[in-house]
Parts: sequence; structure tokens; C-alpha cells
Amino acid sequence: MASMSILPRLMPGRYRSSRAQTVPVVCAKSFFGHFNNGPSVPYNKYGIRQVSSLLTASAGTTTVAQRQYVAGKVDFKGVHHVALLCQNLERSLEFYQGILGLEINPERPHNKLPYRGAWLWIGPEMIHLMELPNPDPLAGRPEHGGRDRHFCLGVAAVEPLVEKLEAAGVPYTKSMSGRPAVFFRDPDMNCLECVEMDSWR
Repeated sequence: MASMSILPRLMPGRYRSSRAQTVPVVCAKSFFGHFNNGPSVPYNKYGIRQVSSLLTASAGTTTVAQRQYVAGKVDFKGVHHVALLCQNLERSLEFYQGILGLEINPERPHNKLPYRGAWLWIGPEMIHLMELPNPDPLAGRPEHGGRDRHFCLGVAAVEPLVEKLEAAGVPYTKSMSGRPAVFFRDPDMNCLECVEMDSWR
């Protein structure tokens, strides 16, 4: 990847280049065009920007993000998406759309990905369903999802979700910590936790 090629040049004792290098930088907010109210900076459809290498930039011309990068700080912004494997895309969409009510992000470049899938909005983040072979066992998983691999979603209220799960016959367990949260699995045994909370973004 071109974005990795700059790393050796930034390490002490490694070779330096007198030429300015070009590095692709991904902007999470413009990656899918969901939050672009106006192009304040140039970007293409998938949010790839070209910036100059840090090697030849002077202290007076570097951006805040570049100075943080030079200082060794990784400025994490949040979880962009969670990727889940599924055996049958239509069955998974019946669960995530039909039961949970998630909306599809139509920007997924199906022609560029060599497998079937879907992007689903969860607030400002996404779930990426990927119809690919699953290397994990489906049987023998913990009954309580809190003791298994899982990801957590915030919801305004747990009760409407519980009603939907019960109506669809989807088993769930409550959080053992006493929090207003439930754990449940999709048709491919991927575990989700939903906890009651206010919006944080």
C-alpha cells in the first residue's frame, strides 16, 4: 500500500528522500459522502486525498494533523464500521433490516468488491455484511454474548428492541452488570450488544 511506504522514511537512521512523496490519506467523514455538506477540501468519491510528504514540509507549513503524526500521536476519531461475515446475504438483511430496522447505505461499490455484501447505517457508523466463508465455529458459543466476541451499539431505549427480538423469536440475555443492555446474535452467530445511552456524536 502506498500509505505504508512513507513509514520507513520517517524512522531515525533510515534513508531520506529529497523529493516530496505523495501519500493517500483517508478522511473518515467524507469516505462515503454521508456527512459532506460541502467540499471544504478536495476529495474524490471515496474520500482519498493526496497530501505532501512530511519529510520536506517545514514547521511553518505543516498542518495540525501532520504535526501530531510527526510527534507520534495517532488521532483516532471513532469506529468507522464493523465487518461481519454472513452465509446468506438475504437472510442477514432480513435480520438487520427487517427486525432491527437498519437502513442500507447504497454507496457500497459492489463492482469493486469480489463478494456480495451490504453497508448498513448504525447512527454515523456502519455494519459491513460480507457474504464470505466463516472460519469460526457456529456451535458451542457461549450462551451469554457478553462472554463472547461482540460489538456494542448505543440505543435510545432498550424496551423497543426487546419487543422486536421477542416478536421475532430471537433469544437474548440481559447484561450481568445491571446496565440497561441486552446481548443477542444474528443468524450467523455474530453477537451484538445494545446498551441504553444518550447520543455521543
